[in-house]
Amino acid sequence: MRFYFEIRDKLVIHDEVGRDLNSVSEAVVYAKYLAADLRCLESDARPSLSIQVIGAGDKPIHEEVVFA
Repeated sequence: MRFYFEIRDKLVIHDEVGRDLNSVSEAVVYAKYLAADLRCLESDARPSLSIQVIGAGDKPIHEEVVFA
């Protein structure tokens, strides 16, 4: 299954490529991994920054807040 991981803040950065994963749970784990990477890269806490997992049919599946 192909999942897309959009970075959301004031603007949305659309994932044009996506990633093939076996299940929704793997996509959620990968979103958590991406959020952890963003926490390391960002010097300021941005409360609206998140990773949204998009599944088949452009349906949002999960949203991982980067700075909770």
